Amino acid sequence: MKLKTLLITTVVSLASFVATFPVKANISHEGAQGINDVSVTSNSSFVNQLNQPYLIARSNWVTLAGGRSRRINLRTRPTVNSATKGYGLGGDRVQNLQCVQDKDKSGSNLNWCRVKFPKSGAIGWIRSDNIIFSDGGE
Repeated sequence: MKLKTLLITTVVSLASFVATFPVKANISHEGAQGINDVSVTSNSSFVNQLNQPYLIARSNWVTLAGGRSRRINLRTRPTVNSATKGYGLGGDRVQNLQCVQDKDKSGSNLNWCRVKFPKSGAIGWIRSDNIIFSDGGE
């Protein structure tokens, strides 16, 4: 029991430590510039404020839809009414951290997915119609 408590305390301490340091994120590919000079901070309480069910529990890799000239906004919250923190390009591979149901439009069959760009470490929300899932999901 002591080991479990120590492990949980260590993880929480590390998460708090990491959350206090902003990350400078840059994504580029063949001359196209993505998320540039964006300060990204972690806010673990934000996920609890969503009051939305998680639609996936596992982390997996997905591809952003479209060609390299297509810019896909990376948003601060799972809504089109939130600020953009930058963008990804069609074809970018990103880590899918979680998905929640779209609440922008009543009856929408879309989701918002919280993704992480591997090179820059930038994390934000992209709507599922801009993502290609290997399992065919949306």
